[in-house]
Amino acid sequence: MSDYLPEEVVLEILHRLPVKSLIRFRCVSKSWNSLITTSAFIKSHLTRSLSLSSDKLIVRQCVNKPYPFVEHYKLIDDTNDSSSDQIQHIDFPLRCSRFICHFNLIGSVNGLFSLFEEDRFVIWNPSIRKFITLPKPCIRVKSVVHEAFGFDPRTNDYKVVRIAFPRRTQSSEMAKIPLVEIYSLNEGSWRITSAGNSFSPGFSFVDRGRPSASLNGAVHFVVRDWDNKSDPSVLSFDLGDEVFRMISVPNGAFSTSDYVHTSVIGGSLSLLCHDSYTYGHAVNNCCSIWVMKEYGVVDSWTKQFTVNLNGGLLLGLQKNGNMLVETKLPLHCEISSYDPKSKQVKNLGICGMSYTFFVDNYMENLVLLDKPNDKVSKRRVSRKRKYSLIKVVSEKERRDKETSHELEKKMLHLEHDITILKAKVMEISTLKSEMAALKSQALRFVQQLSNQVQNMISSVGNVGSA
Repeated sequence: MSDYLPEEVVLEILHRLPVKSLIRFRCVSKSWNSLITTSAFIKSHLTRSLSLSSDKLIVRQCVNKPYPFVEHYKLIDDTNDSSSDQIQHIDFPLRCSRFICHFNLIGSVNGLFSLFEEDRFVIWNPSIRKFITLPKPCIRVKSVVHEAFGFDPRTNDYKVVRIAFPRRTQSSEMAKIPLVEIYSLNEGSWRITSAGNSFSPGFSFVDRGRPSASLNGAVHFVVRDWDNKSDPSVLSFDLGDEVFRMISVPNGAFSTSDYVHTSVIGGSLSLLCHDSYTYGHAVNNCCSIWVMKEYGVVDSWTKQFTVNLNGGLLLGLQKNGNMLVETKLPLHCEISSYDPKSKQVKNLGICGMSYTFFVDNYMENLVLLDKPNDKVSKRRVSRKRKYSLIKVVSEKERRDKETSHELEKKMLHLEHDITILKAKVMEISTLKSEMAALKSQALRFVQQLSNQVQNMISSVGNVGSA
Protein backbone atom coordinates (compact mmCIF):
# COMPACT_ATOMS: atom_id res chain seq x y z
CA MET A 1 0.00 0.00 0.00
CA SER A 2 2.91 2.32 0.71
CA ASP A 3 6.65 2.09 0.14
CA TYR A 4 7.38 3.96 3.37
CA LEU A 5 4.54 3.30 5.83
CA PRO A 6 3.32 -0.02 7.18
CA GLU A 7 -0.27 -0.89 6.27
CA GLU A 8 -1.47 -0.60 9.87
CA VAL A 9 -0.11 2.97 10.06
CA VAL A 10 -1.94 3.93 6.85
CA LEU A 11 -5.15 2.41 8.21
CA GLU A 12 -4.82 4.37 11.44
CA ILE A 13 -4.31 7.60 9.50
CA LEU A 14 -7.31 6.94 7.23
CA HIS A 15 -9.56 6.09 10.20
CA ARG A 16 -8.87 9.52 11.68
CA LEU A 17 -9.75 11.45 8.54
CA PRO A 18 -13.14 13.13 7.97
CA VAL A 19 -15.56 11.55 5.54
CA LYS A 20 -15.07 14.21 2.85
CA SER A 21 -11.33 13.53 2.76
CA LEU A 22 -11.89 9.78 2.52
CA ILE A 23 -14.25 10.27 -0.43
CA ARG A 24 -11.57 12.28 -2.23
CA PHE A 25 -8.79 9.83 -1.32
CA ARG A 26 -10.61 7.06 -3.19
CA CYS A 27 -9.07 8.65 -6.30
CA VAL A 28 -5.49 8.30 -5.00
CA SER A 29 -5.16 4.69 -6.09
CA LYS A 30 -7.14 1.55 -6.78
CA SER A 31 -5.87 -0.01 -3.57
CA TRP A 32 -7.06 2.96 -1.49
CA ASN A 33 -10.45 2.92 -3.22
CA SER A 34 -10.79 -0.81 -2.57
CA LEU A 35 -9.82 -0.37 1.07
CA ILE A 36 -12.12 2.58 1.83
CA THR A 37 -15.16 0.89 0.25
CA THR A 38 -14.77 -2.46 2.04
CA SER A 39 -17.41 -3.37 4.60
CA ALA A 40 -14.67 -3.96 7.19
CA PHE A 41 -13.29 -0.41 6.83
CA ILE A 42 -16.80 1.11 6.82
CA LYS A 43 -17.63 -0.81 10.00
CA SER A 44 -14.39 0.13 11.80
CA HIS A 45 -14.82 3.78 10.75
CA LEU A 46 -18.36 3.74 12.19
CA THR A 47 -17.10 2.17 15.43
CA ARG A 48 -14.61 5.01 15.81
CA SER A 49 -17.29 7.63 15.02
CA LEU A 50 -19.58 6.12 17.67
CA SER A 51 -16.81 6.42 20.26
CA LEU A 52 -16.45 10.15 19.58
CA SER A 53 -18.87 12.77 20.82
CA SER A 54 -20.68 14.63 18.06
CA ASP A 55 -20.56 18.42 18.28
CA LYS A 56 -23.24 19.08 15.68
CA LEU A 57 -26.98 18.57 15.38
CA ILE A 58 -28.84 17.97 12.12
CA VAL A 59 -32.19 19.72 11.77
CA ARG A 60 -34.95 18.83 9.32
CA GLN A 61 -37.45 21.45 8.16
CA CYS A 62 -40.19 21.33 5.51
CA VAL A 63 -41.16 24.49 3.67
CA ASN A 64 -44.44 24.91 1.79
CA LYS A 65 -43.55 28.06 -0.13
CA PRO A 66 -42.77 28.39 -2.94
CA TYR A 67 -44.43 25.37 -4.53
CA PRO A 68 -43.44 22.55 -4.76
CA PHE A 69 -42.99 21.68 -1.11
CA VAL A 70 -39.38 20.91 -0.27
CA GLU A 71 -37.48 19.80 2.78
CA HIS A 72 -34.16 21.14 3.98
CA TYR A 73 -31.49 19.79 6.31
CA LYS A 74 -29.15 22.02 8.29
CA LEU A 75 -26.24 21.53 10.67
CA ILE A 76 -26.08 23.60 13.85
CA ASP A 77 -23.58 23.68 16.71
CA ASP A 78 -24.55 21.41 19.59
CA THR A 79 -22.49 23.28 22.20
CA ASN A 80 -23.81 26.80 21.70
CA ASP A 81 -26.39 28.74 19.73
CA SER A 82 -25.47 29.03 16.06
CA SER A 83 -25.98 32.30 14.26
CA SER A 84 -27.58 32.24 10.82
CA ASP A 85 -24.20 32.56 9.07
CA GLN A 86 -22.82 29.56 11.00
CA ILE A 87 -25.62 27.19 9.99
CA GLN A 88 -24.51 24.74 7.30
CA HIS A 89 -26.93 23.59 4.60
CA ILE A 90 -27.07 20.01 3.33
CA ASP A 91 -28.60 19.36 -0.08
CA PHE A 92 -31.46 16.87 0.02
CA PRO A 93 -31.26 14.86 -3.23
CA LEU A 94 -34.89 13.69 -3.41
CA ARG A 95 -38.18 15.18 -4.55
CA CYS A 96 -41.62 13.87 -3.82
CA SER A 97 -44.22 13.06 -6.42
CA ARG A 98 -46.42 15.90 -7.64
CA PHE A 99 -49.27 15.27 -5.21
CA ILE A 100 -47.23 14.59 -2.06
CA CYS A 101 -46.10 17.48 0.12
CA HIS A 102 -42.96 15.96 1.56
CA PHE A 103 -41.39 12.68 2.59
CA ASN A 104 -42.50 11.05 5.82
CA LEU A 105 -39.57 10.64 8.18
CA ILE A 106 -39.34 7.12 9.61
CA GLY A 107 -36.31 7.72 11.79
CA SER A 108 -32.61 8.45 12.11
CA VAL A 109 -29.81 6.37 13.60
CA ASN A 110 -26.01 6.68 13.46
CA GLY A 111 -26.31 9.55 10.98
CA LEU A 112 -28.57 7.68 8.52
CA PHE A 113 -32.13 8.70 7.67
CA SER A 114 -34.99 6.54 6.45
CA LEU A 115 -37.94 8.20 4.69
CA PHE A 116 -40.88 7.20 2.54
CA GLU A 117 -43.68 8.47 0.33
CA GLU A 118 -46.51 6.06 -0.44
CA ASP A 119 -44.71 2.76 -1.25
CA ARG A 120 -41.34 4.35 -2.05
CA PHE A 121 -38.85 3.84 0.78
CA VAL A 122 -35.30 5.25 0.88
CA ILE A 123 -32.27 5.25 3.17
CA TRP A 124 -30.12 8.38 2.94
CA ASN A 125 -26.66 9.17 4.28
CA PRO A 126 -26.23 12.97 4.31
CA SER A 127 -22.52 12.82 5.19
CA ILE A 128 -21.62 11.12 1.88
CA ARG A 129 -24.61 12.61 -0.04
CA LYS A 130 -25.88 9.19 -1.09
CA PHE A 131 -29.20 7.36 -0.91
CA ILE A 132 -30.65 4.03 -1.98
CA THR A 133 -34.24 3.17 -2.88
CA LEU A 134 -35.56 0.05 -1.21
CA PRO A 135 -37.63 -2.60 -3.00
CA LYS A 136 -41.39 -2.18 -2.65
CA PRO A 137 -42.74 -3.62 0.61
CA CYS A 138 -44.47 -6.99 0.71
CA ILE A 139 -47.57 -5.84 2.63
CA ARG A 140 -49.76 -3.91 0.18
CA VAL A 141 -53.25 -4.40 1.67
CA LYS A 142 -55.15 -1.44 3.10
CA SER A 143 -53.97 -1.10 6.65
CA VAL A 144 -52.83 1.27 9.37
CA VAL A 145 -49.05 1.09 9.31
CA HIS A 146 -46.43 2.23 11.81
CA GLU A 147 -42.81 2.40 10.68
CA ALA A 148 -39.50 2.43 12.52
CA PHE A 149 -35.82 2.58 11.61
CA GLY A 150 -33.08 1.14 13.79
CA PHE A 151 -29.63 -0.42 14.05
CA ASP A 152 -28.86 -3.95 15.22
CA PRO A 153 -25.29 -3.88 16.62
CA ARG A 154 -25.16 -7.68 16.90
CA THR A 155 -25.26 -8.08 13.12
CA ASN A 156 -24.12 -4.56 12.18
CA ASP A 157 -27.34 -4.19 10.20
CA TYR A 158 -29.78 -1.33 9.63
CA LYS A 159 -33.43 -2.32 9.51
CA VAL A 160 -36.73 -0.71 8.53
CA VAL A 161 -39.74 -2.13 10.39
CA ARG A 162 -43.37 -1.90 9.20
CA ILE A 163 -46.13 -2.85 11.66
CA ALA A 164 -49.42 -3.14 9.76
CA PHE A 165 -52.85 -3.49 11.30
CA PRO A 166 -55.38 -4.61 8.64
CA ARG A 167 -58.48 -2.43 8.65
CA ARG A 168 -61.21 -4.19 10.59
CA THR A 169 -64.19 -5.27 8.55
CA GLN A 170 -65.61 -7.38 11.34
CA SER A 171 -65.04 -8.05 15.02
CA SER A 172 -62.18 -10.53 15.02
CA GLU A 173 -59.29 -11.33 17.32
CA MET A 174 -57.07 -11.83 14.27
CA ALA A 175 -57.61 -8.20 13.32
CA LYS A 176 -55.78 -7.18 16.50
CA ILE A 177 -52.63 -9.08 15.58
CA PRO A 178 -50.40 -6.95 13.33
CA LEU A 179 -48.45 -8.06 10.31
CA VAL A 180 -44.76 -7.23 10.68
CA GLU A 181 -42.28 -6.98 7.84
CA ILE A 182 -38.63 -6.03 8.07
CA TYR A 183 -36.17 -4.68 5.53
CA SER A 184 -32.54 -5.62 6.17
CA LEU A 185 -29.83 -3.47 4.59
CA ASN A 186 -27.41 -6.41 4.72
CA GLU A 187 -29.85 -8.72 2.94
CA GLY A 188 -31.27 -6.04 0.66
CA SER A 189 -34.85 -7.33 0.86
CA TRP A 190 -38.11 -7.30 2.81
CA ARG A 191 -39.48 -10.32 4.65
CA ILE A 192 -42.66 -10.92 6.64
CA THR A 193 -42.05 -12.29 10.15
CA SER A 194 -44.11 -13.87 12.90
CA ALA A 195 -43.22 -11.03 15.29
CA GLY A 196 -46.88 -9.95 15.46
CA ASN A 197 -47.62 -12.95 17.68
CA SER A 198 -45.70 -11.26 20.52
CA PHE A 199 -47.73 -8.04 20.26
CA SER A 200 -50.08 -7.47 23.21
CA PRO A 201 -53.66 -7.14 21.91
CA GLY A 202 -55.58 -4.04 22.89
CA PHE A 203 -52.68 -1.60 22.69
CA SER A 204 -52.48 1.12 20.05
CA PHE A 205 -49.76 3.56 19.04
CA VAL A 206 -50.13 7.17 20.21
CA ASP A 207 -46.96 8.81 18.86
CA ARG A 208 -47.74 8.38 15.17
CA GLY A 209 -45.95 11.05 13.16
CA ARG A 210 -42.95 11.26 15.49
CA PRO A 211 -40.01 8.95 14.74
CA SER A 212 -39.50 6.12 17.19
CA ALA A 213 -36.34 6.02 19.30
CA SER A 214 -33.61 3.55 18.31
CA LEU A 215 -31.37 2.34 21.13
CA ASN A 216 -29.60 -0.86 22.22
CA GLY A 217 -30.66 -2.80 19.14
CA ALA A 218 -34.37 -2.02 19.54
CA VAL A 219 -36.90 0.59 18.44
CA HIS A 220 -39.28 2.14 20.97
CA PHE A 221 -42.84 3.45 20.68
CA VAL A 222 -45.39 4.94 23.05
CA VAL A 223 -48.59 2.88 23.26
CA ARG A 224 -51.78 3.03 25.28
CA ASP A 225 -54.53 0.57 26.16
CA TRP A 226 -57.57 2.66 25.24
CA ASP A 227 -60.07 0.03 26.39
CA ASN A 228 -58.77 0.27 29.94
CA LYS A 229 -57.94 3.98 29.64
CA SER A 230 -54.47 3.30 30.97
CA ASP A 231 -51.50 5.64 31.18
CA PRO A 232 -48.96 5.55 28.33
CA SER A 233 -46.42 2.72 28.20
CA VAL A 234 -43.30 2.08 26.15
CA LEU A 235 -43.33 -0.73 23.60
CA SER A 236 -39.95 -1.97 22.33
CA PHE A 237 -39.28 -4.13 19.32
CA ASP A 238 -36.00 -6.03 19.44
CA LEU A 239 -34.35 -6.00 16.01
CA GLY A 240 -32.34 -9.12 16.83
CA ASP A 241 -34.86 -11.66 18.13
CA GLU A 242 -37.79 -9.75 16.56
CA VAL A 243 -40.01 -9.74 19.66
CA PHE A 244 -42.22 -7.03 21.16
CA ARG A 245 -41.71 -6.22 24.84
CA MET A 246 -43.39 -3.78 27.21
CA ILE A 247 -41.34 -1.32 29.30
CA SER A 248 -43.27 0.09 32.24
CA VAL A 249 -43.21 3.77 33.16
CA PRO A 250 -43.45 5.21 36.69
CA ASN A 251 -46.94 4.93 38.17
CA GLY A 252 -48.86 8.17 37.94
CA ALA A 253 -46.15 9.90 35.90
CA PHE A 254 -48.51 10.64 33.00
CA SER A 255 -52.19 11.13 32.49
CA THR A 256 -54.40 10.01 29.62
CA SER A 257 -54.43 13.53 28.17
CA ASP A 258 -50.64 13.89 28.06
CA TYR A 259 -48.80 13.79 24.76
CA VAL A 260 -45.74 11.56 25.18
CA HIS A 261 -43.16 10.39 22.65
CA THR A 262 -39.86 8.54 22.85
CA SER A 263 -36.41 10.01 22.29
CA VAL A 264 -32.75 9.36 23.04
CA ILE A 265 -31.00 11.97 25.21
CA GLY A 266 -27.41 11.54 26.30
CA GLY A 267 -27.43 7.93 25.15
CA SER A 268 -30.42 7.03 27.35
CA LEU A 269 -34.02 6.16 26.53
CA SER A 270 -36.14 9.23 27.27
CA LEU A 271 -39.76 10.32 27.25
CA LEU A 272 -40.80 13.85 26.30
CA CYS A 273 -44.16 14.72 27.83
CA HIS A 274 -46.43 17.70 27.18
CA ASP A 275 -49.34 18.27 29.52
CA SER A 276 -51.86 18.39 26.70
CA TYR A 277 -51.68 18.36 22.95
CA THR A 278 -54.09 19.09 20.12
CA TYR A 279 -53.96 19.76 16.39
CA GLY A 280 -50.23 19.19 16.25
CA HIS A 281 -49.33 21.69 19.00
CA ALA A 282 -48.98 21.73 22.72
CA VAL A 283 -51.75 23.90 24.16
CA ASN A 284 -50.51 23.79 27.71
CA ASN A 285 -47.35 25.28 29.11
CA CYS A 286 -45.53 22.47 30.90
CA CYS A 287 -43.16 19.92 29.39
CA SER A 288 -41.28 17.29 31.37
CA ILE A 289 -38.43 14.95 30.45
CA TRP A 290 -38.07 11.47 31.92
CA VAL A 291 -34.82 9.53 31.42
CA MET A 292 -34.21 5.80 31.99
CA LYS A 293 -30.75 5.92 33.59
CA GLU A 294 -30.22 2.16 33.28
CA TYR A 295 -31.78 0.62 30.21
CA GLY A 296 -34.51 -1.90 31.00
CA VAL A 297 -34.59 -1.09 34.74
CA VAL A 298 -37.98 0.45 35.55
CA ASP A 299 -36.79 1.89 38.87
CA SER A 300 -34.14 3.94 37.03
CA TRP A 301 -36.71 6.25 35.42
CA THR A 302 -35.79 9.77 36.57
CA LYS A 303 -37.63 13.01 36.00
CA GLN A 304 -35.02 15.46 34.76
CA PHE A 305 -37.09 18.64 34.99
CA THR A 306 -40.36 20.33 34.14
CA VAL A 307 -40.26 23.56 32.21
CA ASN A 308 -42.76 26.12 30.94
CA LEU A 309 -42.47 26.35 27.13
CA ASN A 310 -45.44 28.69 26.62
CA GLY A 311 -47.15 26.26 24.30
CA GLY A 312 -44.00 25.28 22.40
CA LEU A 313 -43.14 21.72 21.36
CA LEU A 314 -39.84 20.32 22.69
CA LEU A 315 -37.63 18.86 19.93
CA GLY A 316 -34.41 18.08 21.79
CA LEU A 317 -31.61 19.24 24.07
CA GLN A 318 -28.23 20.77 23.34
CA LYS A 319 -25.06 19.90 25.23
CA ASN A 320 -25.09 23.28 26.94
CA GLY A 321 -28.49 22.45 28.45
CA ASN A 322 -30.51 24.66 26.11
CA MET A 323 -33.76 23.29 24.71
CA LEU A 324 -34.69 23.36 21.02
CA VAL A 325 -38.36 24.25 20.79
CA GLU A 326 -40.85 24.42 17.92
CA THR A 327 -42.91 27.59 18.33
CA LYS A 328 -46.16 28.37 16.55
CA LEU A 329 -46.38 31.69 14.68
CA PRO A 330 -49.35 33.09 12.71
CA LEU A 331 -48.08 31.90 9.30
CA HIS A 332 -45.57 29.17 10.13
CA CYS A 333 -43.47 27.61 12.86
CA GLU A 334 -39.89 28.29 13.86
CA ILE A 335 -37.16 26.71 15.97
CA SER A 336 -35.84 28.60 18.98
CA SER A 337 -33.19 27.85 21.56
CA TYR A 338 -34.46 28.24 25.12
CA ASP A 339 -32.15 28.57 28.14
CA PRO A 340 -34.08 27.16 31.13
CA LYS A 341 -31.72 28.88 33.60
CA SER A 342 -31.85 32.43 32.27
CA LYS A 343 -35.21 31.83 30.51
CA GLN A 344 -33.85 33.57 27.44
CA VAL A 345 -35.09 32.61 23.98
CA LYS A 346 -33.04 32.91 20.78
CA ASN A 347 -34.59 32.48 17.34
CA LEU A 348 -32.35 30.32 15.12
CA GLY A 349 -33.94 31.55 11.90
CA ILE A 350 -35.16 28.08 10.91
CA CYS A 351 -38.81 28.16 9.83
CA GLY A 352 -41.12 25.56 8.36
CA MET A 353 -44.35 23.64 8.49
CA SER A 354 -45.86 22.48 11.74
CA TYR A 355 -45.03 19.01 12.99
CA THR A 356 -42.31 18.38 10.39
CA PHE A 357 -39.25 19.52 12.35
CA PHE A 358 -36.79 16.91 13.56
CA VAL A 359 -33.51 17.21 15.48
CA ASP A 360 -30.85 14.54 15.99
CA ASN A 361 -27.11 14.18 16.53
CA TYR A 362 -25.10 14.46 13.32
CA MET A 363 -22.63 11.64 12.82
CA GLU A 364 -20.32 11.21 9.86
CA ASN A 365 -20.07 7.68 8.51
CA LEU A 366 -19.44 5.75 5.29
CA VAL A 367 -22.50 3.48 5.39
CA LEU A 368 -23.98 2.99 1.85
CA LEU A 369 -20.60 3.78 0.24
CA ASP A 370 -20.32 0.15 -0.85
CA LYS A 371 -23.84 0.14 -2.30
CA PRO A 372 -24.69 0.84 -5.98
CA ASN A 373 -25.51 4.44 -6.80
CA ASP A 374 -29.19 5.34 -7.00
CA LYS A 375 -30.70 7.75 -9.48
CA VAL A 376 -31.96 11.09 -8.31
CA SER A 377 -35.68 11.47 -8.93
CA LYS A 378 -36.62 13.67 -11.88
CA ARG A 379 -39.64 15.89 -12.45
CA ARG A 380 -40.72 18.49 -14.97
CA VAL A 381 -40.11 22.14 -14.14
CA SER A 382 -41.28 25.41 -15.60
CA ARG A 383 -39.01 27.95 -17.31
CA LYS A 384 -39.19 30.20 -14.27
CA ARG A 385 -38.28 27.27 -12.08
CA LYS A 386 -35.42 26.34 -14.46
CA TYR A 387 -34.06 29.89 -14.21
CA SER A 388 -34.11 29.71 -10.43
CA LEU A 389 -32.44 26.31 -10.58
CA ILE A 390 -29.69 27.75 -12.80
CA LYS A 391 -29.04 30.38 -10.12
CA VAL A 392 -28.96 27.70 -7.47
CA VAL A 393 -26.57 25.59 -9.56
CA SER A 394 -24.28 28.60 -10.09
CA GLU A 395 -24.22 29.24 -6.37
CA LYS A 396 -23.56 25.56 -5.74
CA GLU A 397 -20.68 25.59 -8.24
CA ARG A 398 -19.19 28.57 -6.42
CA ARG A 399 -19.47 26.78 -3.09
CA ASP A 400 -18.01 23.62 -4.65
CA LYS A 401 -15.00 25.58 -5.91
CA GLU A 402 -14.46 27.05 -2.45
CA THR A 403 -14.80 23.60 -0.91
CA SER A 404 -12.39 22.17 -3.49
CA HIS A 405 -9.88 24.91 -2.68
CA GLU A 406 -10.15 24.18 1.03
CA LEU A 407 -9.75 20.46 0.40
CA GLU A 408 -6.66 21.10 -1.71
CA LYS A 409 -5.18 23.08 1.17
CA LYS A 410 -5.98 20.24 3.55
CA MET A 411 -4.45 17.78 1.10
CA LEU A 412 -1.25 19.82 1.06
CA HIS A 413 -1.19 19.88 4.85
CA LEU A 414 -1.85 16.15 4.93
CA GLU A 415 0.91 15.47 2.39
CA HIS A 416 3.24 17.60 4.52
CA ASP A 417 2.30 15.61 7.64
CA ILE A 418 2.81 12.33 5.77
CA THR A 419 6.23 13.52 4.56
CA ILE A 420 7.21 14.37 8.13
CA LEU A 421 5.90 11.00 9.29
CA LYS A 422 7.90 9.22 6.59
CA ALA A 423 11.02 11.12 7.69
CA LYS A 424 10.37 10.09 11.30
CA VAL A 425 10.02 6.46 10.23
CA MET A 426 13.29 6.65 8.30
CA GLU A 427 14.94 8.33 11.29
CA ILE A 428 13.69 5.60 13.61
CA SER A 429 14.98 2.98 11.16
CA THR A 430 18.40 4.66 11.10
CA LEU A 431 18.48 4.87 14.89
CA LYS A 432 17.64 1.17 15.10
CA SER A 433 20.57 0.36 12.79
CA GLU A 434 22.92 2.55 14.83
CA MET A 435 21.71 0.96 18.07
CA ALA A 436 22.31 -2.51 16.59
CA ALA A 437 25.84 -1.50 15.57
CA LEU A 438 26.57 -0.06 19.04
CA LYS A 439 25.22 -3.22 20.65
CA SER A 440 27.51 -5.33 18.46
CA GLN A 441 30.49 -3.16 19.39
CA ALA A 442 29.64 -3.36 23.05
CA LEU A 443 29.43 -7.14 22.88
CA ARG A 444 32.84 -7.32 21.19
CA PHE A 445 34.34 -4.99 23.83
CA VAL A 446 32.88 -7.07 26.65
CA GLN A 447 34.24 -10.23 25.03
CA GLN A 448 37.70 -8.66 24.68
CA LEU A 449 37.62 -7.47 28.28
CA SER A 450 36.57 -10.92 29.43
CA ASN A 451 39.45 -12.49 27.51
CA GLN A 452 41.91 -10.04 29.07
CA VAL A 453 40.64 -10.80 32.56
CA GLN A 454 40.98 -14.53 31.91
CA ASN A 455 44.55 -14.02 30.71
CA MET A 456 45.41 -11.99 33.81
CA ILE A 457 43.96 -14.66 36.08
CA SER A 458 46.01 -17.30 34.28
CA SER A 459 49.17 -15.21 34.61
CA VAL A 460 48.64 -14.69 38.32
CA GLY A 461 48.07 -18.44 38.75
CA ASN A 462 51.33 -19.23 36.94
CA VAL A 463 53.30 -16.78 39.13
CA GLY A 464 51.87 -18.37 42.27
CA SER A 465 52.89 -21.84 41.12
CA ALA A 466 56.39 -20.68 40.48
